[in-house]
Amino acid sequence: MKNALFFILLVVIVNNIIAVEVSGKIVNGLRILTPEEVSAKVITLYRGDYVVFPTKKSESKTLVVDGLKIKQVFPAEEGKKNYVKFKKTGLYEFKYDDIKGNINVIEYTQANYKAVNAKEAKEIIANISPLILDVRTMGEYNRGFIEGSKLLPVQNIQREFTKLLDYKDKPILIYCATGNRSTVAARILIQNGFKNIYNMRYGIAEWARSGYPVKKNSGIKSK
Repeated sequence: MKNALFFILLVVIVNNIIAVEVSGKIVNGLRILTPEEVSAKVITLYRGDYVVFPTKKSESKTLVVDGLKIKQVFPAEEGKKNYVKFKKTGLYEFKYDDIKGNINVIEYTQANYKAVNAKEAKEIIANISPLILDVRTMGEYNRGFIEGSKLLPVQNIQREFTKLLDYKDKPILIYCATGNRSTVAARILIQNGFKNIYNMRYGIAEWARSGYPVKKNSGIKSK
């Protein structure tokens, strides 16, 4: 038991020192895990990931992560979301039917990436006029957005990032509702060669709480 604990702690320490191989692949904004990765019993994810656990055809499995109060059936029932969102960093035990293991949720870090709060985001907008990219849904955008922002939902970025190529070497400030989808979007852009990404860590929710202006729209502005 002590040896297992030592190994888990070592994994966490190493992950924070060197580049980490994160489990799964991003497909249309979702991180898709393979059966082999789940069976390995040590899964590494980024905070903010929307994760799909694997199932075989005609089977149903339940994921339980008590430390994050997650209980999700895969595949989900019709009309329900077929993923789980990992909002907090840390090491968590998981159970996926008969498989037990650990999920290590880490913060995304890169030289060309910076997480900022609402105050810092406001200053960045004033000082360097970045492209402001909203990665929420059209409905969320129309209910309230930051002035000057362009909409490109996170589920579309992987196939539509070429719309942003004029900004590949320019600053881009990304936001969503609370900072999870924007982290996913930032990673996709960086993986496709974008060099100057700012992520509003707590989303438009913190922006609004700070008393900064939020506009509403009956239509849509898209990039």
